[in-house]
Amino acid sequence: MRRIPNDYSKMTINIAVLLGVLGLLVLSGCSQEKPNGVFLIVNLENSENIKQYTVFNPYDSSVALCNSSAKQAIAQLLASVPAVIPKDSRIMSWRCSLTAPDTGR
Repeated sequence: MRRIPNDYSKMTINIAVLLGVLGLLVLSGCSQEKPNGVFLIVNLENSENIKQYTVFNPYDSSVALCNSSAKQAIAQLLASVPAVIPKDSRIMSWRCSLTAPDTGR
């Protein structure tokens, strides 16, 4: 005996396939990409009113790596970039972030 599929079963299969495809599209759009680097944001106090200096490090892939090397990186910044960071600068705080700081625009 041969079974003839009816319209209801065809419609159910089509809906299941459509839902599967939509699910895959949603999942592919929600996947997180690996960060391309970490921002080290240093808040300053100085006579020239430069409040913040930001450095992007493409070699750090996590905030934890940035945090572990921040003291050394800040010391190098203060020593090697005196034209950008005034000599009388005092470090008020610093933080590492996967996203760029707000530029205020």
